Amino acid sequence: MPISKKTWQQGLHSQSACNLSGLAHFLPRLLDELRANGVNGTAALNTHPLVRLIVAQMAHLAYGTFDCGAGNRWQRAYQLAEMETGISPYANRPLEPGEKERILASWDKEDRQTQGEAA
Repeated sequence: MPISKKTWQQGLHSQSACNLSGLAHFLPRLLDELRANGVNGTAALNTHPLVRLIVAQMAHLAYGTFDCGAGNRWQRAYQLAEMETGISPYANRPLEPGEKERILASWDKEDRQTQGEAA
């Protein structure tokens, strides 16, 4: 069973949240849903795009900023949440057929190139 569209929408909405307590209450429910969908283990849960969105907003509310060397991971998490709710991350329109797959493939290619440069 895939993660619900509602949960992806809540991840997007979390980025304008101003209530740290509300985010703190949502996080355990999110983790439960991820586990129920086969996302298990500390690393998988810690790095899931939805978890990154929630925790980034929590850090922003607590510290006034969010910058811990995350690179483009926050942006990609946000764009993935948009795609999972049927929105194109690059234009204000519905996601076109095959667009998500093309974007994910381009991210994968970019990551491989970046890893090659780092080696």
